[in-house]
Amino acid sequence: MRVYLEAYGCAQNQGEGSAIGRALTERGHALVADPGAAEVGVLVTCAVIGPTEARMVRRWRALTERVPHVVVTGCLVPLRTDLLTGPGRARTTFVPIREQAGLPAVLERLPSASAPSVLPAPRPLAPSVPVVEEVVIAQGCTSACSYCYSRLARGTLTSTPLPDVVRAVRGAVARGVVEVRLTSLDTGAWGRDSSDGTRLPDLLRAVAQVPGEFRVRVGMTSPQTLGPILPNFLDALASDRFYRFLHLPVQSGSDPVLLGMHRGYSASEFVAQVRAARERFPELALSTDVIVGFPGETEEDHRTTEALLEEVSPEIVNVTRFSARPGTPAARLPPVGVGAAKRRSRSLTALRQRLARRRLERWIGHHGPARVVEYGPGQSAVARLPNYLPVVLEDRPPLGSTLEVRVDGARSTYLLGHALG
Repeated sequence: MRVYLEAYGCAQNQGEGSAIGRALTERGHALVADPGAAEVGVLVTCAVIGPTEARMVRRWRALTERVPHVVVTGCLVPLRTDLLTGPGRARTTFVPIREQAGLPAVLERLPSASAPSVLPAPRPLAPSVPVVEEVVIAQGCTSACSYCYSRLARGTLTSTPLPDVVRAVRGAVARGVVEVRLTSLDTGAWGRDSSDGTRLPDLLRAVAQVPGEFRVRVGMTSPQTLGPILPNFLDALASDRFYRFLHLPVQSGSDPVLLGMHRGYSASEFVAQVRAARERFPELALSTDVIVGFPGETEEDHRTTEALLEEVSPEIVNVTRFSARPGTPAARLPPVGVGAAKRRSRSLTALRQRLARRRLERWIGHHGPARVVEYGPGQSAVARLPNYLPVVLEDRPPLGSTLEVRVDGARSTYLLGHALG
């Protein structure tokens, strides 16, 4: 069958979308670049905030107008399929997240699988070198954040067995991947559902033993789950196999707000973890997340968050305005005014740009190895330093190649440089 595939949302969704695509091609199906030439469309959905959810509904409706049948999976499926209404509903099949491995078989049972094709000639996806791949290491999590829709969609923690993760990494490297991204809702929670004491650092050490030329980016981990394993985690991260990169979402610098979020840690605990990581790895790149306008957040809470960001100076700050999600405890709380939330969001966005620019400017003049992982606009390419910071190059060395680069400039989200030699 000819299949058109779209995946939206977090790294876990992207990883699951890639896995679906590989499974389909292994079963003899063809991925096409034009939905109008497809017999089936597959939509991997995200529902993390209201605007994203609305976008998923629009994409579903657009696909049903161009594709005979649509298969929907991802976080929208267990939460809001009631939003998918209209004539396309009768030609839509829903596949739960934890049943995605059976999605190829679902396609093969559709009536269109044997129907004569009157579709235009397909345009296959442009061939590309698969140099980056997400490997999902768990479903669900152990937290109970009061605002989180993803937790409701994916349920309690089910860690992928260690041998299966290692096997997935081996397979990725065999396909030519040079950057593996371990991902889940909370990578720090991996193994907490196991009775044998195996935890994330053990998994990292096993992955580090996979032969080949590749680096690993460890995905987001919550301060709540990182705290108990922090020294062991940093020991494992010391392997040259891993990017010196830490995605540690703080969400707020205010302890009362964190308490209302049910985050399970204090602002000072977050700061202590960042300090420990940077003492071990001075070159470490820090990414964090902040939710603006959470119910009950005051101007003082907002200023406290800004002060915390000034203190830790992350290289990356993802700012999201609070969006009440049905069925979550936070949705029942009195909202912050829209005007106040917008103002705070603008303030934090300006702050994160200043902080990131200041942190990245420290790298001007640096020269060292970087790995080319993607092509950008025009003739540019993006190479990653050993701490995962992106360097935009003016030319296009081969994808996957490692070269010496010099950093010439900095913006708020990336570095500028050129290849040496």
